[in-house]
Amino acid sequence: MNVLDAVEKLYQSHQVETLALAVLILAWLPGSRLPFWRGLQKRLPMLVALVDLCLAPVAVILLFSSLRAVFSPDFEALRTAWLPGLFYLALCLTISWYVAKGGYAFVTRRYVGERTSHPQPVPGLLRSLIYGTCLLGGAAAFLWVQGYSLTGIWISTGLLTALIGFALQQTLGDFFSGLALGLEGSFRVGDWLQLANGSEGQVIDLNWRATWLRGWDNTTQVIPNAKLAGQGFKNLHGEHHRYRPWYYVNIPAEVDPRFAKELLLEAVLNCKTVLKNPAPIVRLTSASTLPYTYMIWVSFANYPAMFRGREELYREIHYVLQRAGVTPSAEIHEWHGRKAYIPTAEPPTIQLALRSLELFHSLADEEIEQVAQASRQVRYDAGTTILLEGDCRDALDIVASGIVDSKVVLPSGELLTVGEFSAGQYFGLITMFTDRPSVLSYTAQTDVSLIRVDLDCIQDVLKRHPDLADRYAMIIKQRLDEAELLQMPASQAASSKTTLQQVKHLVKKFMMSSKP
Repeated sequence: MNVLDAVEKLYQSHQVETLALAVLILAWLPGSRLPFWRGLQKRLPMLVALVDLCLAPVAVILLFSSLRAVFSPDFEALRTAWLPGLFYLALCLTISWYVAKGGYAFVTRRYVGERTSHPQPVPGLLRSLIYGTCLLGGAAAFLWVQGYSLTGIWISTGLLTALIGFALQQTLGDFFSGLALGLEGSFRVGDWLQLANGSEGQVIDLNWRATWLRGWDNTTQVIPNAKLAGQGFKNLHGEHHRYRPWYYVNIPAEVDPRFAKELLLEAVLNCKTVLKNPAPIVRLTSASTLPYTYMIWVSFANYPAMFRGREELYREIHYVLQRAGVTPSAEIHEWHGRKAYIPTAEPPTIQLALRSLELFHSLADEEIEQVAQASRQVRYDAGTTILLEGDCRDALDIVASGIVDSKVVLPSGELLTVGEFSAGQYFGLITMFTDRPSVLSYTAQTDVSLIRVDLDCIQDVLKRHPDLADRYAMIIKQRLDEAELLQMPASQAASSKTTLQQVKHLVKKFMMSSKP
Protein backbone atom coordinates (compact mmCIF):
# COMPACT_ATOMS: atom_id res chain seq x y z
CA MET A 1 0.00 0.00 0.00
CA ASN A 2 1.47 3.33 -1.08
CA VAL A 3 1.06 6.77 0.42
CA LEU A 4 -1.86 7.75 -1.83
CA ASP A 5 -3.86 4.66 -0.76
CA ALA A 6 -3.16 5.50 2.88
CA VAL A 7 -4.39 9.07 2.37
CA GLU A 8 -7.57 7.79 0.69
CA LYS A 9 -8.33 5.48 3.63
CA LEU A 10 -7.56 8.27 6.10
CA TYR A 11 -10.05 10.53 4.33
CA GLN A 12 -12.78 7.87 4.46
CA SER A 13 -12.31 7.35 8.23
CA HIS A 14 -11.59 10.98 9.28
CA GLN A 15 -13.28 13.23 6.79
CA VAL A 16 -13.63 16.26 9.09
CA GLU A 17 -9.98 16.25 10.19
CA THR A 18 -8.78 15.72 6.63
CA LEU A 19 -10.88 18.61 5.32
CA ALA A 20 -9.59 20.88 8.12
CA LEU A 21 -6.04 20.01 7.16
CA ALA A 22 -6.83 20.75 3.52
CA VAL A 23 -8.25 24.17 4.49
CA LEU A 24 -5.06 24.87 6.48
CA ILE A 25 -2.93 24.00 3.47
CA LEU A 26 -5.06 26.15 1.16
CA ALA A 27 -4.62 29.08 3.57
CA TRP A 28 -0.87 28.52 3.82
CA LEU A 29 -0.20 28.51 0.08
CA PRO A 30 -1.26 32.14 -0.62
CA GLY A 31 -0.43 33.28 2.92
CA SER A 32 3.27 32.54 2.45
CA ARG A 33 3.38 35.36 -0.11
CA LEU A 34 1.89 38.00 2.20
CA PRO A 35 4.08 40.78 3.71
CA PHE A 36 3.34 39.51 7.23
CA TRP A 37 4.78 36.08 6.45
CA ARG A 38 7.81 37.61 4.74
CA GLY A 39 8.46 39.84 7.76
CA LEU A 40 8.19 36.83 10.05
CA GLN A 41 10.62 34.99 7.81
CA LYS A 42 13.22 37.75 8.33
CA ARG A 43 12.79 37.77 12.10
CA LEU A 44 12.44 34.00 12.70
CA PRO A 45 13.86 32.24 9.62
CA MET A 46 14.39 28.87 11.31
CA LEU A 47 10.80 28.69 12.62
CA VAL A 48 9.33 29.63 9.24
CA ALA A 49 11.54 27.07 7.48
CA LEU A 50 10.35 24.36 9.89
CA VAL A 51 6.67 25.25 9.29
CA ASP A 52 7.21 25.20 5.52
CA LEU A 53 8.97 21.83 5.76
CA CYS A 54 5.95 20.37 7.59
CA LEU A 55 3.22 21.85 5.39
CA ALA A 56 4.77 21.65 1.91
CA PRO A 57 4.92 17.80 1.71
CA VAL A 58 1.33 17.63 3.02
CA ALA A 59 0.28 20.01 0.24
CA VAL A 60 1.91 17.72 -2.37
CA ILE A 61 0.18 14.66 -0.91
CA LEU A 62 -3.24 16.38 -0.96
CA LEU A 63 -2.69 17.63 -4.52
CA PHE A 64 -1.91 14.19 -5.95
CA SER A 65 -4.66 12.57 -3.87
CA SER A 66 -7.11 15.00 -5.46
CA LEU A 67 -5.74 14.22 -8.94
CA ARG A 68 -6.16 10.51 -8.30
CA ALA A 69 -9.75 11.01 -7.25
CA VAL A 70 -10.46 13.16 -10.31
CA PHE A 71 -9.23 10.60 -12.89
CA SER A 72 -11.93 8.09 -13.83
CA PRO A 73 -11.37 4.33 -14.19
CA ASP A 74 -10.87 4.97 -17.92
CA PHE A 75 -7.47 6.39 -17.02
CA GLU A 76 -6.43 3.40 -14.92
CA ALA A 77 -3.02 3.19 -16.60
CA LEU A 78 -2.35 6.80 -15.72
CA ARG A 79 -3.48 6.27 -12.14
CA THR A 80 -1.42 3.14 -11.55
CA ALA A 81 1.71 3.74 -13.65
CA TRP A 82 2.44 7.44 -14.11
CA LEU A 83 0.76 9.19 -11.21
CA PRO A 84 2.64 7.40 -8.35
CA GLY A 85 6.00 8.06 -10.01
CA LEU A 86 5.25 11.75 -10.50
CA PHE A 87 3.98 11.89 -6.92
CA TYR A 88 7.17 10.47 -5.40
CA LEU A 89 9.34 12.71 -7.58
CA ALA A 90 7.42 15.81 -6.53
CA LEU A 91 7.44 14.72 -2.88
CA CYS A 92 11.21 14.05 -2.78
CA LEU A 93 12.08 17.31 -4.55
CA THR A 94 9.71 19.32 -2.34
CA ILE A 95 11.17 17.89 0.86
CA SER A 96 14.76 18.43 -0.36
CA TRP A 97 13.94 22.02 -1.43
CA TYR A 98 12.56 22.99 1.97
CA VAL A 99 15.38 21.16 3.77
CA ALA A 100 17.78 23.32 1.74
CA LYS A 101 15.76 26.39 2.73
CA GLY A 102 16.14 25.48 6.41
CA GLY A 103 19.85 24.76 5.97
CA TYR A 104 20.37 28.11 4.27
CA ALA A 105 18.57 29.88 7.13
CA PHE A 106 20.76 28.02 9.64
CA VAL A 107 23.97 28.94 7.79
CA THR A 108 22.87 32.57 7.51
CA ARG A 109 22.33 32.72 11.26
CA ARG A 110 25.38 30.75 12.39
CA TYR A 111 27.98 31.43 9.73
CA VAL A 112 27.22 35.14 9.28
CA GLY A 113 25.28 36.39 12.30
CA GLU A 114 27.61 35.10 15.02
CA ARG A 115 30.99 35.64 13.32
CA THR A 116 30.61 39.39 13.05
CA SER A 117 28.48 42.09 14.65
CA HIS A 118 27.76 43.52 11.21
CA PRO A 119 26.21 40.72 9.06
CA GLN A 120 27.14 40.57 5.38
CA PRO A 121 25.24 38.88 2.54
CA VAL A 122 25.89 35.15 2.12
CA PRO A 123 27.92 34.46 -1.05
CA GLY A 124 25.91 33.07 -3.95
CA LEU A 125 28.29 30.10 -4.11
CA LEU A 126 27.29 28.90 -0.64
CA ARG A 127 23.59 29.24 -1.43
CA SER A 128 23.98 27.31 -4.71
CA LEU A 129 25.96 24.58 -2.93
CA ILE A 130 23.30 24.07 -0.24
CA TYR A 131 20.37 23.93 -2.64
CA GLY A 132 22.22 21.86 -5.23
CA THR A 133 23.31 19.26 -2.68
CA CYS A 134 19.81 18.92 -1.22
CA LEU A 135 18.12 18.62 -4.63
CA LEU A 136 20.67 16.01 -5.69
CA GLY A 137 19.89 14.10 -2.51
CA GLY A 138 16.17 14.35 -3.27
CA ALA A 139 16.69 12.93 -6.77
CA ALA A 140 18.75 10.07 -5.32
CA ALA A 141 15.98 9.34 -2.78
CA PHE A 142 13.43 9.21 -5.63
CA LEU A 143 15.54 6.72 -7.57
CA TRP A 144 15.95 4.58 -4.46
CA VAL A 145 12.19 4.56 -3.81
CA GLN A 146 11.57 3.54 -7.42
CA GLY A 147 13.87 0.56 -6.98
CA TYR A 148 16.85 1.74 -9.01
CA SER A 149 20.34 0.76 -7.86
CA LEU A 150 22.42 3.82 -7.13
CA THR A 151 25.61 1.80 -7.43
CA GLY A 152 24.65 0.59 -10.87
CA ILE A 153 23.77 4.05 -12.01
CA TRP A 154 27.12 5.34 -10.72
CA ILE A 155 29.11 2.61 -12.51
CA SER A 156 27.20 2.90 -15.78
CA THR A 157 27.74 6.62 -15.93
CA GLY A 158 31.36 6.53 -14.69
CA LEU A 159 32.91 7.00 -18.12
CA LEU A 160 30.57 9.85 -18.92
CA THR A 161 31.38 11.44 -15.56
CA ALA A 162 35.12 11.19 -16.28
CA LEU A 163 34.71 12.84 -19.68
CA ILE A 164 32.60 15.66 -18.22
CA GLY A 165 35.11 16.13 -15.37
CA PHE A 166 38.01 16.41 -17.83
CA ALA A 167 36.09 18.94 -19.95
CA LEU A 168 35.15 20.98 -16.88
CA GLN A 169 38.57 20.79 -15.21
CA GLN A 170 39.04 24.57 -15.04
CA THR A 171 35.44 25.14 -13.98
CA LEU A 172 35.70 22.60 -11.17
CA GLY A 173 38.94 24.24 -10.02
CA ASP A 174 37.14 27.58 -9.84
CA PHE A 175 34.27 25.96 -7.95
CA PHE A 176 36.39 24.36 -5.23
CA SER A 177 38.64 27.44 -4.96
CA GLY A 178 35.57 29.61 -4.42
CA LEU A 179 34.28 27.13 -1.86
CA ALA A 180 37.59 27.32 0.05
CA LEU A 181 37.63 31.13 -0.06
CA GLY A 182 34.08 31.30 1.24
CA LEU A 183 34.53 28.80 4.06
CA GLU A 184 37.81 30.17 5.42
CA GLY A 185 36.41 33.72 5.48
CA SER A 186 39.33 35.43 3.74
CA PHE A 187 36.91 38.17 2.73
CA ARG A 188 33.21 38.92 2.74
CA VAL A 189 30.77 40.58 0.41
CA GLY A 190 31.31 44.32 0.91
CA ASP A 191 35.05 44.11 1.70
CA TRP A 192 37.64 46.01 -0.35
CA LEU A 193 40.47 43.94 -1.86
CA GLN A 194 43.83 45.11 -3.18
CA LEU A 195 45.20 42.65 -5.74
CA ALA A 196 48.81 41.80 -6.50
CA ASN A 197 48.84 44.14 -9.51
CA GLY A 198 47.77 47.08 -7.35
CA SER A 199 44.17 47.29 -8.52
CA GLU A 200 41.41 47.63 -5.92
CA GLY A 201 37.75 46.72 -5.84
CA GLN A 202 34.82 46.01 -3.54
CA VAL A 203 33.52 42.44 -3.40
CA ILE A 204 29.94 42.39 -4.69
CA ASP A 205 29.52 38.63 -5.18
CA LEU A 206 31.29 35.27 -4.85
CA ASN A 207 29.64 32.62 -7.04
CA TRP A 208 30.58 29.12 -8.21
CA ARG A 209 32.96 30.33 -10.94
CA ALA A 210 34.33 33.80 -10.17
CA THR A 211 34.57 36.67 -7.70
CA TRP A 212 33.08 40.00 -8.78
CA LEU A 213 34.80 43.24 -7.78
CA ARG A 214 33.50 46.77 -8.36
CA GLY A 215 36.28 49.32 -8.82
CA TRP A 216 36.43 53.02 -7.97
CA ASP A 217 35.46 53.84 -11.58
CA ASN A 218 32.23 51.80 -11.14
CA THR A 219 33.46 49.06 -13.50
CA THR A 220 33.15 45.38 -12.63
CA GLN A 221 36.16 43.09 -12.61
CA VAL A 222 35.42 39.35 -12.82
CA ILE A 223 38.28 37.20 -11.47
CA PRO A 224 38.16 33.37 -11.65
CA ASN A 225 38.21 31.88 -8.18
CA ALA A 226 41.24 29.67 -8.91
CA LYS A 227 43.25 32.68 -10.07
CA LEU A 228 42.26 34.75 -7.02
CA ALA A 229 43.09 31.90 -4.62
CA GLY A 230 46.49 31.42 -6.30
CA GLN A 231 47.65 35.02 -5.86
CA GLY A 232 48.17 37.14 -2.78
CA PHE A 233 45.77 39.95 -2.02
CA LYS A 234 45.27 42.46 0.78
CA ASN A 235 41.87 42.64 2.50
CA LEU A 236 41.12 46.28 3.34
CA HIS A 237 37.79 45.19 4.90
CA GLY A 238 34.40 46.90 4.76
CA GLU A 239 32.60 49.86 6.24
CA HIS A 240 32.52 48.48 9.81
CA HIS A 241 36.28 47.86 10.09
CA ARG A 242 38.65 50.61 11.25
CA TYR A 243 41.47 51.52 8.89
CA ARG A 244 44.76 52.60 10.55
CA PRO A 245 47.35 53.91 8.07
CA TRP A 246 50.49 55.94 8.83
CA TYR A 247 52.01 58.86 6.94
CA TYR A 248 55.48 60.42 6.87
CA VAL A 249 56.31 64.12 7.01
CA ASN A 250 59.77 65.63 6.54
CA ILE A 251 60.61 68.66 8.73
CA PRO A 252 63.93 70.56 8.86
CA ALA A 253 66.37 69.35 11.49
CA GLU A 254 66.68 72.91 12.88
CA VAL A 255 63.17 72.60 14.37
CA ASP A 256 63.13 71.14 17.89
CA PRO A 257 61.79 67.55 17.57
CA ARG A 258 59.49 68.00 20.58
CA PHE A 259 58.03 71.15 19.08
CA ALA A 260 57.65 69.43 15.69
CA LYS A 261 55.73 66.55 17.32
CA GLU A 262 53.48 69.03 19.15
CA LEU A 263 52.67 70.78 15.85
CA LEU A 264 51.88 67.53 14.05
CA LEU A 265 49.75 66.26 16.96
CA GLU A 266 47.82 69.55 16.98
CA ALA A 267 47.15 69.15 13.24
CA VAL A 268 45.89 65.59 13.75
CA LEU A 269 43.58 66.60 16.61
CA ASN A 270 42.09 69.35 14.42
CA CYS A 271 40.86 66.76 11.88
CA LYS A 272 37.22 65.78 12.30
CA THR A 273 37.57 62.62 10.21
CA VAL A 274 40.41 61.17 12.30
CA LEU A 275 39.16 59.04 15.21
CA LYS A 276 40.29 60.17 18.67
CA ASN A 277 40.06 56.65 20.12
CA PRO A 278 42.52 55.04 19.78
CA ALA A 279 44.60 58.17 20.22
CA PRO A 280 46.73 59.23 17.23
CA ILE A 281 50.49 58.66 17.51
CA VAL A 282 53.29 60.94 16.30
CA ARG A 283 56.87 59.61 16.36
CA LEU A 284 60.29 60.73 15.13
CA THR A 285 61.27 57.77 12.92
CA SER A 286 64.56 58.95 11.39
CA ALA A 287 67.11 61.50 12.57
CA SER A 288 70.10 59.98 10.78
CA THR A 289 69.46 61.91 7.56
CA LEU A 290 68.34 65.43 6.74
CA PRO A 291 65.57 66.42 6.90
CA TYR A 292 64.15 64.55 9.91
CA THR A 293 61.29 62.13 9.19
CA TYR A 294 58.19 61.95 11.41
CA MET A 295 55.51 59.26 11.31
CA ILE A 296 51.83 60.02 11.96
CA TRP A 297 49.69 56.97 12.80
CA VAL A 298 45.95 57.68 12.69
CA SER A 299 42.64 55.79 12.58
CA PHE A 300 39.69 56.22 10.21
CA ALA A 301 36.21 54.74 10.43
CA ASN A 302 36.85 52.53 7.37
CA TYR A 303 38.93 52.33 4.23
CA PRO A 304 36.76 54.57 1.97
CA ALA A 305 36.76 57.26 4.71
CA MET A 306 40.56 57.34 4.48
CA PHE A 307 40.59 59.38 1.27
CA ARG A 308 38.67 62.32 2.69
CA GLY A 309 40.50 62.05 6.01
CA ARG A 310 43.93 61.99 4.35
CA GLU A 311 43.16 65.21 2.46
CA GLU A 312 41.95 66.87 5.66
CA LEU A 313 45.06 65.68 7.53
CA TYR A 314 47.47 67.08 4.93
CA ARG A 315 45.55 70.35 4.88
CA GLU A 316 45.69 70.75 8.66
CA ILE A 317 49.40 69.89 8.71
CA HIS A 318 49.99 72.63 6.15
CA TYR A 319 48.01 75.21 8.15
CA VAL A 320 49.67 74.38 11.49
CA LEU A 321 53.21 74.38 10.10
CA GLN A 322 52.55 77.59 8.18
CA ARG A 323 51.33 79.40 11.31
CA ALA A 324 54.43 78.24 13.20
CA GLY A 325 56.78 79.42 10.46
CA VAL A 326 57.90 75.90 9.50
CA THR A 327 58.23 74.73 5.90
CA PRO A 328 58.01 70.97 5.26
CA SER A 329 61.21 69.73 3.64
CA ALA A 330 61.31 67.64 0.51
CA GLU A 331 64.11 65.77 -1.20
CA ILE A 332 65.36 68.12 -3.93
CA HIS A 333 68.01 66.75 -6.27
CA GLU A 334 69.43 69.96 -7.69
CA TRP A 335 72.16 72.52 -6.84
CA HIS A 336 71.40 76.07 -5.81
CA GLY A 337 73.88 78.93 -5.87
CA ARG A 338 72.19 80.97 -3.15
CA LYS A 339 72.66 81.48 0.53
CA ALA A 340 70.80 78.88 2.56
CA TYR A 341 67.93 80.10 4.72
CA ILE A 342 67.86 78.70 8.24
CA PRO A 343 64.27 78.62 9.54
CA THR A 344 63.71 80.05 12.98
CA ALA A 345 60.75 78.33 14.55
CA GLU A 346 60.08 78.59 18.24
CA PRO A 347 57.28 77.07 20.30
CA PRO A 348 54.57 79.40 21.63
CA THR A 349 55.79 81.54 24.53
CA ILE A 350 54.60 81.03 28.10
CA GLN A 351 53.24 84.60 28.02
CA LEU A 352 50.97 83.76 25.09
CA ALA A 353 49.63 80.63 26.82
CA LEU A 354 48.95 82.51 30.09
CA ARG A 355 47.19 85.36 28.30
CA SER A 356 44.71 82.90 26.72
CA LEU A 357 43.44 81.67 30.14
CA GLU A 358 40.37 83.25 31.78
CA LEU A 359 42.26 83.13 35.10
CA PHE A 360 44.59 85.90 33.90
CA HIS A 361 42.37 87.90 31.52
CA SER A 362 42.38 90.98 33.74
CA LEU A 363 46.15 91.10 34.23
CA ALA A 364 48.31 93.67 32.50
CA ASP A 365 51.13 92.68 30.16
CA GLU A 366 53.71 93.44 32.82
CA GLU A 367 51.98 91.17 35.31
CA ILE A 368 51.70 88.38 32.72
CA GLU A 369 55.43 88.77 32.11
CA GLN A 370 56.16 88.44 35.84
CA VAL A 371 54.05 85.28 36.15
CA ALA A 372 55.75 83.83 33.03
CA GLN A 373 59.22 84.46 34.39
CA ALA A 374 58.33 82.67 37.62
CA SER A 375 56.80 79.71 35.73
CA ARG A 376 58.53 76.85 33.97
CA GLN A 377 57.77 74.45 31.16
CA VAL A 378 57.79 70.68 31.84
CA ARG A 379 57.32 67.79 29.41
CA TYR A 380 55.96 64.27 29.85
CA ASP A 381 56.04 61.33 27.46
CA ALA A 382 52.85 59.45 26.58
CA GLY A 383 51.73 57.13 29.39
CA THR A 384 53.63 59.02 32.13
CA THR A 385 51.77 59.75 35.37
CA ILE A 386 51.77 63.50 36.10
CA LEU A 387 49.98 63.49 39.47
CA LEU A 388 48.75 60.50 41.46
CA GLU A 389 45.48 60.44 43.36
CA GLY A 390 46.24 61.29 47.00
CA ASP A 391 49.37 63.34 46.23
CA CYS A 392 49.72 67.10 46.77
CA ARG A 393 51.33 69.74 44.56
CA ASP A 394 51.52 73.49 45.23
CA ALA A 395 51.35 74.44 41.55
CA LEU A 396 48.91 75.06 38.71
CA ASP A 397 49.52 72.96 35.55
CA ILE A 398 48.44 74.44 32.20
CA VAL A 399 48.39 72.16 29.12
CA ALA A 400 50.41 73.78 26.33
CA SER A 401 50.15 70.82 23.91
CA GLY A 402 48.95 67.22 23.97
CA ILE A 403 46.17 65.52 25.93
CA VAL A 404 46.03 64.70 29.67
CA ASP A 405 43.57 62.10 31.07
CA SER A 406 41.99 62.56 34.52
CA LYS A 407 40.99 59.35 36.31
CA VAL A 408 39.36 58.47 39.64
CA VAL A 409 39.06 55.28 41.68
CA LEU A 410 35.34 54.60 42.30
CA PRO A 411 34.10 53.19 45.65
CA SER A 412 33.85 49.83 43.86
CA GLY A 413 37.59 49.94 43.10
CA GLU A 414 37.14 50.54 39.37
CA LEU A 415 39.44 53.07 37.68
CA LEU A 416 37.29 55.46 35.61
CA THR A 417 38.46 58.08 33.11
CA VAL A 418 36.38 61.19 33.85
CA GLY A 419 37.85 63.82 31.52
CA GLU A 420 40.50 65.01 29.12
CA PHE A 421 42.54 68.21 29.26
CA SER A 422 43.81 69.57 25.95
CA ALA A 423 45.79 72.70 25.02
CA GLY A 424 44.59 75.78 26.96
CA GLN A 425 43.04 73.84 29.87
CA TYR A 426 44.48 73.52 33.37
CA PHE A 427 44.31 71.49 36.59
CA GLY A 428 45.70 71.60 40.16
CA LEU A 429 43.55 74.36 41.71
CA ILE A 430 41.97 72.07 44.32
CA THR A 431 45.24 70.89 45.86
CA MET A 432 46.60 74.46 45.78
CA PHE A 433 43.74 76.23 47.54
CA THR A 434 42.67 73.50 49.98
CA ASP A 435 44.52 71.22 52.32
CA ARG A 436 43.14 68.16 50.52
CA PRO A 437 45.26 65.84 48.39
CA SER A 438 44.36 65.36 44.75
CA VAL A 439 41.10 63.42 44.27
CA LEU A 440 42.04 62.59 40.67
CA SER A 441 45.09 61.13 39.02
CA TYR A 442 46.43 62.75 35.84
CA THR A 443 48.19 60.79 33.08
CA ALA A 444 49.66 61.93 29.75
CA GLN A 445 47.61 60.30 26.98
CA THR A 446 50.03 61.69 24.37
CA ASP A 447 53.34 63.50 24.63
CA VAL A 448 52.46 66.52 26.78
CA SER A 449 54.00 69.94 27.37
CA LEU A 450 52.84 71.72 30.58
CA ILE A 451 53.36 75.22 31.95
CA ARG A 452 53.71 74.98 35.73
CA VAL A 453 52.77 78.11 37.71
CA ASP A 454 53.94 77.97 41.33
CA LEU A 455 51.86 78.79 44.40
CA ASP A 456 53.62 82.11 45.12
CA CYS A 457 52.71 83.48 41.68
CA ILE A 458 48.99 82.77 42.21
CA GLN A 459 49.13 84.36 45.68
CA ASP A 460 50.69 87.53 44.28
CA VAL A 461 48.03 87.74 41.57
CA LEU A 462 45.17 87.45 44.08
CA LYS A 463 46.73 89.97 46.45
CA ARG A 464 47.00 92.53 43.63
CA HIS A 465 43.53 91.65 42.24
CA PRO A 466 41.19 90.67 45.10
CA ASP A 467 38.26 90.89 42.70
CA LEU A 468 39.45 87.62 41.12
CA ALA A 469 38.82 85.70 44.37
CA ASP A 470 35.14 85.04 43.59
CA ARG A 471 35.94 83.82 40.09
CA TYR A 472 38.57 81.42 41.43
CA ALA A 473 36.12 80.24 44.12
CA MET A 474 33.44 79.42 41.50
CA ILE A 475 35.90 77.39 39.41
CA ILE A 476 37.21 75.52 42.46
CA LYS A 477 33.65 74.85 43.71
CA GLN A 478 32.58 73.37 40.35
CA ARG A 479 35.57 71.02 40.11
CA LEU A 480 35.35 70.05 43.77
CA ASP A 481 31.67 69.09 43.36
CA GLU A 482 32.47 66.91 40.35
CA ALA A 483 35.27 65.11 42.18
CA GLU A 484 33.21 64.56 45.36
CA LEU A 485 30.27 63.25 43.35
CA LEU A 486 32.48 60.61 41.73
CA GLN A 487 34.18 59.51 44.95
CA MET A 488 31.17 59.35 47.31
CA PRO A 489 28.01 57.22 47.12
CA ALA A 490 24.83 59.08 46.14
CA SER A 491 23.47 58.80 49.70
CA GLN A 492 26.45 60.72 51.16
CA ALA A 493 27.17 63.21 48.36
CA ALA A 494 24.51 65.75 49.43
CA SER A 495 25.50 65.78 53.10
CA SER A 496 29.26 65.94 52.47
CA LYS A 497 29.17 68.57 49.75
CA THR A 498 31.49 71.58 50.23
CA THR A 499 29.55 74.86 50.10
CA LEU A 500 30.52 77.92 48.07
CA GLN A 501 31.02 79.94 51.27
CA GLN A 502 33.52 77.39 52.52
CA VAL A 503 35.43 77.60 49.24
CA LYS A 504 35.47 81.43 49.38
CA HIS A 505 36.80 81.22 52.92
CA LEU A 506 39.60 78.92 51.73
CA VAL A 507 40.48 81.33 48.90
CA LYS A 508 40.66 84.29 51.29
CA LYS A 509 42.77 82.24 53.70
CA PHE A 510 45.05 81.39 50.78
CA MET A 511 45.42 85.09 49.91
CA MET A 512 46.36 86.07 53.47
CA SER A 513 48.89 83.33 54.17
CA SER A 514 52.20 82.37 52.67
CA LYS A 515 50.97 78.75 52.39
CA PRO A 516 47.44 77.40 52.21
